[in-house]
Amino acid sequence: MAWWIYVLSLAVVAGFVVYSFVGTFVLGIFAYYAARPLCDRLSRRIDSDGIAATVTVLGFVLPIVLLLAYAGFHTATSVQSMLGSLPGPLQALLQRFTGVQSIPSAQLATVSNLLDNPGSSLAMDRQAVVSMLQQGAAVLGALANGLLHLVLALSMAFYFLRDDDRIAAWFHENVARRESATGTYAAAVDSDLESLYFGNFLFVVVMSVIAAVVYLGTNLLAPANLAVPMPLVLAVLTGVSSLVPLVVGKLVYVPVTLYLAISAMRASGGNHLAFVGGFLVVCVVFLDLLPQGLIQPYVTGRKLHPGLLLFAYILGPIVWGWYGFFLLPLVVVLVVEVIRVIFTDLVHENPLTPTVDAAEDLGSSDPEPSGGDAGSSGSSD
Repeated sequence: MAWWIYVLSLAVVAGFVVYSFVGTFVLGIFAYYAARPLCDRLSRRIDSDGIAATVTVLGFVLPIVLLLAYAGFHTATSVQSMLGSLPGPLQALLQRFTGVQSIPSAQLATVSNLLDNPGSSLAMDRQAVVSMLQQGAAVLGALANGLLHLVLALSMAFYFLRDDDRIAAWFHENVARRESATGTYAAAVDSDLESLYFGNFLFVVVMSVIAAVVYLGTNLLAPANLAVPMPLVLAVLTGVSSLVPLVVGKLVYVPVTLYLAISAMRASGGNHLAFVGGFLVVCVVFLDLLPQGLIQPYVTGRKLHPGLLLFAYILGPIVWGWYGFFLLPLVVVLVVEVIRVIFTDLVHENPLTPTVDAAEDLGSSDPEPSGGDAGSSGSSD
């Protein structure tokens, strides 16, 4: 009993640590499952799990994360610059969902003046200088905090990629046999998370490339004053928004179309609205119909019900913030596999079996984890 109390106390402490850094934890889980298929392929060619994991994290995961951070930074600054000119209710709505706060016009004017004339800082009073230094320290602190969480998440993904075979082997030898109900449940969750995260990650990359071609091609053909602003940033945002079923690229290309229509009305009195209409048709075909009909089923393969993912990707950030985008889909997978493997036996008070008793076409049809085979110990480092 004393040992059980001690073990449970350690579990509570570990749970508190995970809860305190839940955003870092779920980001690391996402990076691991998104990169695992590539790491598995590299491991077949490289006789070292450590080298394969390093190449995967530094050559694949890190560049994509930096690109997303770059797009997010530009989006945040754009939202921040226009918040002050928006009506109060719309400004509050954007602040709620993006977390971006507006900067007072006086501060923007001060910063702009300092950038244009650095020598003017000598004429500023002490209180203004202290205020600017405090704001700069807050920005640097936020950047350092974000960098720390990113390094921890990537380190977590690296160790999982390197040691997942040994972790799975330990689990099946000491916690639950592979043929048991618990082993089947764990394998089903593992398989679903890889299908979900890797498939959707690959879909984001493909959609970002297609969106970049569409936006850059539009700028090559566009009349004067009708170019798509920040085409590469918008392409990345289109790829990310494509994760949400049914929404796909609408979240980005519809506002861009409205922006181009307003620009056409102001610049030429509506003479170029036909060009804007053509842009909308191209976006509907290549950023909406084609992804949903052909690319998404082929890239993501067997996955969860799109309705579940729709609620997960929309409600997750509302409930938990940015990391809810990764956390709520994970919770959905855990719940779905409990219903498929465990729940029916519990309700009917039957012995737990490793068979799928409900929703056989929802989730993994062959719950066999590709990243952790209990019969293999992995390559030596």
